[in-house]
Amino acid sequence: MADPVRVDWNRSPVSIHHNSIEALQSLLLHLLEQHGITKHSIAMPDREEGGFVAFLYQVCDPAWIVEWQQQMEE
Repeated sequence: MADPVRVDWNRSPVSIHHNSIEALQSLLLHLLEQHGITKHSIAMPDREEGGFVAFLYQVCDPAWIVEWQQQMEE
């Protein structure tokens, strides 16, 4: 899971992308448990870029995603 999460902050809603559906599900669970992010889509295939995508419908601090990524690299 060393691949970085790609985040498109310029779209509404914000989209998060990864090559692994398990990684996206793990990130969504982290955002829920650690930061109370409950408004998001399920992780689904990304038909435009390949891999998988999920959408965030709440404000998310970029540092929270970096925090999760660092935990995955440990």
